[in-house]
Amino acid sequence: MFAAYLRDFNRRDPFALAAHWTDGGESVDLASGEVTAGRAAVRDVFTALFAADADATIDVEVASVRPVRHDVAVVDGETKLSFADGSTSASRFSAVVVKQDGRWMMESLRESPQAALAVQQRPLDELAWLLGAWEDVGEGLTASTQCFWSAGRGFLVRSHAVRPESTPEPLPAAGDRSIPGLLPADDSGPRELTEIIGWDPDRQAIRSWVFTSAGRFAEGTWTKQGDSWTVRFEGHGSDEGASCDCTLTRVGVDGLEIRCSSDALAAVLPPACAFTRTARSHAADAP
Repeated sequence: MFAAYLRDFNRRDPFALAAHWTDGGESVDLASGEVTAGRAAVRDVFTALFAADADATIDVEVASVRPVRHDVAVVDGETKLSFADGSTSASRFSAVVVKQDGRWMMESLRESPQAALAVQQRPLDELAWLLGAWEDVGEGLTASTQCFWSAGRGFLVRSHAVRPESTPEPLPAAGDRSIPGLLPADDSGPRELTEIIGWDPDRQAIRSWVFTSAGRFAEGTWTKQGDSWTVRFEGHGSDEGASCDCTLTRVGVDGLEIRCSSDALAAVLPPACAFTRTARSHAADAP
C-alpha cells in the first residue's frame, strides 16, 4: 500500500492518492493541530500542494508494522518531502490502516515534523506512566497488559490478555465487586485484545479503540479526574448500544487499579482488576 502511495504521489495524482484513504479517514498534524478529515478533503490538500509545486516528491520509509488483527494494523515510519527550490521537510508518522474489500487503506494518520519531536508536549504524555508490562494480583485468572509507544509517539498501544488458571477458583456472580467486570458470567475462556490510544483534536479528548481477537470492537473517551482517568466505552456491532465506564487509578509508582461500572462490555474491554508493573519501558518516565 505504501509503495503504491509513494508512486501516486510522485506522479502528482491527487485522485489516486485520495483513493488510498477510507471515506472517513483523517490526518492530523501534531505540530499545528490541523486536521484533514475525509477522502475529499485529502484530495483537496494534495491538489493544492501540486498546484503550488508541480515538482514535489516524497520518500516513505516504513519502520514497523504491528498487526492488531487480520484487517487492522499500526504502521510507523518517516516521510521526506522534497520541493522544487531544493528545500525538504521530514516527518515521522503513525498510521492506523484497515483492510476493506481486500485492500489496505489509511484510516488515521498522526504526523509530526522531526524537529518538533524532542520538545513538543503532547496530550498523550499524561498517560506515559502506563508504559511497561503489568500483571494482575487477583485469584482464578491471569491478566496481563503490555503498553508501548508507536514509533512516532502518535499512539499508545496496549496489548491485553486474560487467561483462566489451570485450576481456577469459582468465578464470582455478576455484580460481585471483588473482581469487578473481569469476565462476563458466560465467558471464562482466554481473551486477547489490542487497544490503540490517540488524541482527537476535534473533540479535544484522548480516545481509544479496542479490538478483540474474536472480532468485536469498542471505542472510548478518556477524562481525567484528579489522579484517576475514567474511560467511557461504547460498544459497536453486536455490542451496539452497550456502554461502560472504566476508572484507572495509579497506586504508588508501580500499581494500577481498574474498576468498571458494569459488565455490559466485559468480553470486549481490557481486564478490570488490580495490576502490578513487572517491567518498565525505557521511556516509562518520559514526560
